[in-house]
Amino acid sequence: MDISDINGTRHGSAVDQVADHLQDVWAASGTFWNRYWAVIHDTCHGNHFILAATLGFLVPFLTFWIISLLFMCVDAFGFPAWVLKHKVQPNEKVTIPRILDAARVACTNQMSSIPFLLIWHQLELLRPLDYGRTLPTMQRVLVDLVGFLLIEEIVFYYTHRLLHHPLLYKHIHKKHHEWTAPISISALYTHPIEHILSTLIPASLGPLVMGSHIAVKALWYTISMSTTCIVHSGYHLPFLPPPELHDFHHLKFTNNFGVLGILDYLHGTNKLFVQSKYYQRFRVTFSLTPVLTMYPDDELLEEIKKSK
Repeated sequence: MDISDINGTRHGSAVDQVADHLQDVWAASGTFWNRYWAVIHDTCHGNHFILAATLGFLVPFLTFWIISLLFMCVDAFGFPAWVLKHKVQPNEKVTIPRILDAARVACTNQMSSIPFLLIWHQLELLRPLDYGRTLPTMQRVLVDLVGFLLIEEIVFYYTHRLLHHPLLYKHIHKKHHEWTAPISISALYTHPIEHILSTLIPASLGPLVMGSHIAVKALWYTISMSTTCIVHSGYHLPFLPPPELHDFHHLKFTNNFGVLGILDYLHGTNKLFVQSKYYQRFRVTFSLTPVLTMYPDDELLEEIKKSK
């Protein structure tokens, strides 16, 4: 419990102080965020279905295509050129027909997921989610986001490992692994069953379990989809999540089934990864120097020379 000194200064744990500071920032900007949320809420007439359709489908849909199209400019046209220096597997070339095929599959999966989302909305009405006109506190938002991340790690890890079972892999998951050097748009290049089992359910279960506010769910979908696109992009760019963890999975198939790496560590499914150059490069960078320059891989560099 916080103790106040004679000057009214709050004391407590570092976590409490950070949480209090964030809540102060949130409160200071609360009028701003609540005002714009009220506009969205009122535009949808507070209708639960319209809010769910707009924030649960349209937000991740637009997030995916905006980010994927930006990376597509690099993959298809080499623009901007400086980004190419940050490619994790620069020896792999991508053709425009293959990019268009991935775009077709991704769009098909997004459209075919609508029936699932309609059923999921009924579950959210039973839980229920918070569709209120007032946004939750910063503490509640942070707790929810941490909960979402842990739930996604657990559900994605085990559904992903299930899809690697020989009976399921060749019929379902093999399609996604056609990309041994993935690109952003290949994040949704999956069999429809995998799209539901390992994409939609892991991301959607957190808000349902936590009974979260619909706006926090939309924020989570934006974060989750953005991260998915970036870690599939094949580019290790400064300030962005590093792609090496999942890129290595596409390269070797037998390591890194999770999102965070926690369950991979506990189950020992990261042993090859931690012994590789990929593991050394698996960190957020704050420099424009490519990670392949900072942590060179002689074997990969030799492959690049042969491919030229």
